[in-house]
Amino acid sequence: MLGAAVLLSSQSHAGSGNFSTLAFNIAGIPFEYSGANATLHTPIISCYIKPFDMVNVQEDFNWHADLYNDCDNHLYRTATTGGIGIGDGLNTLSNFTWDDLDRVTWTNRNGADALTPKGFSMVRARLAEGVYLDLYNLHAQSGTATADLADSESDVSQMLAYIEANSAGNAVMVVGDTNTRYTRAGQNMWEFLHHGFTDVWIQNVRNGEIPAIGAPLLCGTAETTSPTCEVTDKVLFRDNGYVGLQALQYVDRQDAVDASGVALSDHHPIEVDWSYATVSNRILSDQWGGPHGTSYNDVASLPGNPTVQQLKIRTGNRVDHVETTLSNGYVFSHGGTGGTEQTLPLGPGQYISSAYLCSAEYQGDTRIFYISFSSSDGRTLSGGTTTSSCTTYTAPAGWQITGFHGRSGDEVDKLGVVYTPVLTTAAPAPQPVHIVNRASGLCMDVYQGVMADGTNVDEWTCNGGTNQLWSYDDTTGMIRSMDDPHYCLDNGGTYADGATLMVWTCSGNNNQRFKLDPTTGAIGVRSYPVEVIDGGGGTVGANLQTFTSSGANAQRWNLVP
Repeated sequence: MLGAAVLLSSQSHAGSGNFSTLAFNIAGIPFEYSGANATLHTPIISCYIKPFDMVNVQEDFNWHADLYNDCDNHLYRTATTGGIGIGDGLNTLSNFTWDDLDRVTWTNRNGADALTPKGFSMVRARLAEGVYLDLYNLHAQSGTATADLADSESDVSQMLAYIEANSAGNAVMVVGDTNTRYTRAGQNMWEFLHHGFTDVWIQNVRNGEIPAIGAPLLCGTAETTSPTCEVTDKVLFRDNGYVGLQALQYVDRQDAVDASGVALSDHHPIEVDWSYATVSNRILSDQWGGPHGTSYNDVASLPGNPTVQQLKIRTGNRVDHVETTLSNGYVFSHGGTGGTEQTLPLGPGQYISSAYLCSAEYQGDTRIFYISFSSSDGRTLSGGTTTSSCTTYTAPAGWQITGFHGRSGDEVDKLGVVYTPVLTTAAPAPQPVHIVNRASGLCMDVYQGVMADGTNVDEWTCNGGTNQLWSYDDTTGMIRSMDDPHYCLDNGGTYADGATLMVWTCSGNNNQRFKLDPTTGAIGVRSYPVEVIDGGGGTVGANLQTFTSSGANAQRWNLVP
């Protein structure tokens, strides 16, 4: 089951490979709580998990040393956070390197779940050069009392909000013990599906049929997954348009037993075997820098044929900001507002060909200290302070740098580049449109023209104002304000009737992805198309919201140049 990654022919530049994952709640807690003999079984589990490429374990508490020190030989393993009552019990073991480890404790906990800091963790695994996967591990709160169910719903909401904020534009996998069932009233695991995730059990075992709340999917004492048996250990995934993930096989393993046939845990391990492949018209470099700031990735937000018309940096002692503006007016911006601004305009046939980066530590954090871009016609744009730790990313022949991926805050902490093919035809030009409601004749409008995160989007009399100009990109589903292309239409993370629409800094997260039906004029939430943008009753100044599609003209829009 050892993972493999290959780089295909230079003509396609597409990476592909296979790997396996395992979710296993190993019951590393006293016998009276789980019925499992952790003293006897944890050393056996250490050998059992060895063949799998990426393993997420839960309840890895007081017998952690036996898990790591006996048989297991994974190259990369998270450090324990402590025994029960101190640690979260979550660990990841992998044959792939990673960075950017983070651990988050659930906000709301009660009863036994409050006795130890349960929550979720994330590592950014590197499957191949420039091919990254955000792997989440979790152990959600248990119980079915009213307070338990409320906390369970809070867990799902908290985790999804974190994913949209910190894994925007990245391929994501969630592997762990959710303590939820789709069939259980009072829980909201289906919110992952609304956010564009695929549950492997639903896809591979139930042929895509989502179980209804209250459906009698009874497992009996064995709790072996089948089309009519749902378990709480789940595996979900969402690709990013660059890394395409395919779940080849889902296995509820029955062989995790000792020599006497006794189960090693009160949970079965869940195996999924995967393949992945990258698209042929994008290449990503590795990333350079440190694991601080917030993750960003332009690859899933770039339009079909991007061409950079301006490169901008802000630098002082370090690199504060990097930004590209495309020929169609779209902006991709990362970092803060400090430093001195410099720009490099690019005309027809000119493009960014390489980036030279240097990093060092500042106040205990590794950051990008120096950057130098070179263009195809021999010009450079550079700033910051050189160090002894540097690298160069050079576009392959026939390719150009059009975007970035990495981490940033008030400065640039980590940077990689996104390559796309050099266009041999004319670069795409801006095509701003008014988005006009068919029922009211009113325009989609940024309230009072205030371009800031969280400003409501309303409908207003069409007046020619720039705050009523938008650009819809069908490739990505993003709707950008052309008054300030740093901002995109956003549903605020609510995938239900009454979600208030607003503008937010374009990040490429799922909250900013819509789908226009050119025949009907409906604009739906891309991952949950039953929810469409509604005209708000035709009242001037009414906030735009999403509601279940009814087919009414109030939910139909025209894109008017």
